[in-house]
Amino acid sequence: RAPTETYHQRAKLTQYGTTVARLGTESQTPFGHCCLGLEAAIDPVATPSGHIYSREAIVSYLLTKTQELKRARVQYDSRQAEKRAAAATVAQDEERQSQ
Repeated sequence: RAPTETYHQRAKLTQYGTTVARLGTESQTPFGHCCLGLEAAIDPVATPSGHIYSREAIVSYLLTKTQELKRARVQYDSRQAEKRAAAATVAQDEERQSQ
């Protein structure tokens, strides 16, 4: 049975998922730094998973995300209402044509 890949292709495939890379200290935030602001946390708040945030940064982030989600929900609801209205008009047109 002949191989389906060339030597070069097999060598390249073995690199995926098996290569171990060391992460330097620049890839991690220093202890006590906010994960959002990337600077020393003022009035720090820690999550149960151990992430540290500055209280001002996390409250601001949560407020922004809540507002974005509300806007997205309103847009979604209006699109769904438009789809229901369009489906209703199509059903009415079909009913009129069948009579």
